[in-house]
Amino acid sequence: MRRRQKRLVQAAGLILLTVLFVHNTGLWSLHKGKQFVSPAEAIQGLPIKVRQNAIFTGMALRKKDWHDNEGIRADAAKSGFGEQGKPVPMSDEDRSDKAYNENGFNIYVSDKISLNRSLPDIRHPNCKNKLYMEKLPNSSIIIPFHNEGWSSLLRTVHSILNRSPPELIEEIILVDDFSDREHLKKRLEEYMARFPKVRILRTKKREGLIRTRLLGASMATAEVITFLDSHCEANVNWLPPLLDRIAQNRKTIVCPMIDVIQHDHFGYSTQSGDAMRGAFDWEMYYKRIPIPPELRKPDPSDPFESPVMAGGLFAVERKWFWELGGYDTGLEIWGGEQYEISFKVSRMQCLSE
Repeated sequence: MRRRQKRLVQAAGLILLTVLFVHNTGLWSLHKGKQFVSPAEAIQGLPIKVRQNAIFTGMALRKKDWHDNEGIRADAAKSGFGEQGKPVPMSDEDRSDKAYNENGFNIYVSDKISLNRSLPDIRHPNCKNKLYMEKLPNSSIIIPFHNEGWSSLLRTVHSILNRSPPELIEEIILVDDFSDREHLKKRLEEYMARFPKVRILRTKKREGLIRTRLLGASMATAEVITFLDSHCEANVNWLPPLLDRIAQNRKTIVCPMIDVIQHDHFGYSTQSGDAMRGAFDWEMYYKRIPIPPELRKPDPSDPFESPVMAGGLFAVERKWFWELGGYDTGLEIWGGEQYEISFKVSRMQCLSE
């Protein structure tokens, strides 16, 4: 088997999708195939070439700027605790162990920050000029949670609704893995009732991350499934780049490269180092490794190949996810899902060639 055939993960543009502990800027996509190279493809309004397995064809492939400029200007004018992704000043009480006991991050600080807080646009400057298809598939956003903090969960939902084109969000499915905290029961249902696109599913017993995700995926109705964590914040123009790659090739799996929200003061920053590929060592620990010089693109905001995807946040065409077999329901230990999906895509690609 050629080594080239094993490298099936390819990046899908730099975006801003922030997640607590692990958040965003850049996309990866899982597929083998050449990138578009025609200069005409970068010009707004011109049709682009149709790839095999493309979801949309013809006039649907015309490109547009998906940025919500009005929303960007409104965010830029905000000030207050945590606004613009700035660290929140911490009191002695904020630093107490009790602030971290329930979630592993400082829920006292989280509670001080607006549910609609602004974040800095720290994407590569070239991302601001990127155009994506006028017609994109819609997505079901799947968010599993267990005993998640109130403000961190709500901020996740608010950020998705605030920074996503409405026509691209079919639904947001919150999947409760048998939480026992009171704020996640009737109070959560009453709060989410104000958002027609949000619905809540609940497991009947503790299932774990993978089976909880599978429950959400089984109930999804959109063309694309996007998995997110329950303590994340979507940033500027985060969704169109994900969906654009899948629209070009339905067998693409697209992952955001992840920025950081600091777990103490919730300050926002990029991950250390430049855009990197996913890999693993012989003990099966996930690693970020530099992109080899021969694989680097002239435009650093362009997609890049990676042998392994990150497992926490990604978008996949719904039918393709199930053709791959979904997740193995026997996965019990956190972290194995990133290898499983990567290996399944590699195997399917090899079988088809």
